[in-house]
Amino acid sequence: METRYQNIIGRQEELRILLDAVNSRESEFVAIYGRRRVGKTYLVNKAFKGQFAFQYTGLENKNNKEQLEAFHMALINQGLRKCPKPKNWIEAFYQLQHLLESVKTDSLVNRKKVVFLDELPWMDVPRAGFVEALGNFWNRWAGWTEDIVLIICGSATSWMFNKVFRNHGGLYNRITKRIPVYPFCLTECEQLCKSMNLGWNRKQIVEAYMILGGIPHYWTKFKKEQSLPSNVDRLFFRRGAEMKEEYGALFSSLFSHPEAYEAVINSLSQKKKGLSLKEISELSGYKLSGRLSTILKNLELCGFIEKVSQPNKRKRDATYQLIDNFVLFYHEFILKKEVESNYWSTYVKTHAHSAWSGLAFERVCFQHRNQIAKALGISGVYTSWYAWSAEPDKEHGYPGMQVDMVIDRADDVVNLCEAKFSTKPFAITSEYMEDLHMRQGRYQEEVAPKKAVHLTMITVSGIVDNPQKYEINSFVELDDLFLP
Repeated sequence: METRYQNIIGRQEELRILLDAVNSRESEFVAIYGRRRVGKTYLVNKAFKGQFAFQYTGLENKNNKEQLEAFHMALINQGLRKCPKPKNWIEAFYQLQHLLESVKTDSLVNRKKVVFLDELPWMDVPRAGFVEALGNFWNRWAGWTEDIVLIICGSATSWMFNKVFRNHGGLYNRITKRIPVYPFCLTECEQLCKSMNLGWNRKQIVEAYMILGGIPHYWTKFKKEQSLPSNVDRLFFRRGAEMKEEYGALFSSLFSHPEAYEAVINSLSQKKKGLSLKEISELSGYKLSGRLSTILKNLELCGFIEKVSQPNKRKRDATYQLIDNFVLFYHEFILKKEVESNYWSTYVKTHAHSAWSGLAFERVCFQHRNQIAKALGISGVYTSWYAWSAEPDKEHGYPGMQVDMVIDRADDVVNLCEAKFSTKPFAITSEYMEDLHMRQGRYQEEVAPKKAVHLTMITVSGIVDNPQKYEINSFVELDDLFLP
């Protein structure tokens, strides 16, 4: 990686792909996608440092005439000779071609003309013919010139998949490089904290992650002179709190009919362990139909929810879980609630906070599956990850039970993981150990009779050294979650 990229936190693989594009002997069509505020535009701007032959960002909630006018003004401002406004997108892309033909490559990135079209979904106004015109531009000219790097970018991941990656028209199979931009992991958030001089320890970073997830833009809102609770109060609970406004814009910026998506999100927020398709239908008011399936698929593509299947159950019995930390926090503590402006600073001292942090930590563990696999030495083993629950079984004397995280491995081992977020080392009592062994036995009997079933503890503050500790097969500690 070039030295100019070394001061960028994370994103080294994404930068490598962009570097490959400008070093290519052919024109490249690059599609970048990821959740709102995850850092897509920042990535491209940092990679090219403003060295674009043309750059444009779509306008939110504007009609086609306004989009075309803004696009034309950007062309004029960036070097196109004055000409009539385009009547449609075909004409607009011909004008872009004329601009690019006039650009000398000597001063550009590796003699490549980099074109960056940001927030592409906003430009695709209904019946405007935008996608068709973009395909025509690439197929007719840009794809054949050998000196173009066309980068398209969008926060509406579902739009990028449906209109670009799965396009059956002019854009079919035309994307040469895909770059998904994911939220930061804990170690990247730690690097960001250090660059901001926040001075937080790893437990505090995990708690911040429980609230905001790994969205870099959100983390830049933290102030170094404030504690974590004070920052949370300012961002969420004070009058005019910034993150309240962010939630209001989140779904409207991604979906053309956000009320349907918010209704499904509201339903899923009521049960942290997930809902079946039928339960979502009943709670959201949307009938079991292709429309509801499309909403769920789009939310899944955008990273808000996850479809989870359990062993020995039918595929249609899968549940959907809300997994976006920021959205979950908003629904738990902000939505339809009136609280004091210092609410979080007081809440962190309560037992209710302990209960919330336990569930939130489980979610962070699922979001760091790669790090847990590294800690357990199973990175090269195929695995399936899920939570497991079972109803009471009076015949065999089993109560209802659940396991926070199950790692079902191809090497004939299953890890039953317990995640514990505590300020002090967690003590495994004899009663708790008995309960763990009961779950271990039932899981092996009903789900994995031909596999070894191991007990694994994932903790923030470690385990008290007592006899029960030595009945646990493996441990994952806080530092393990910060592995790269």
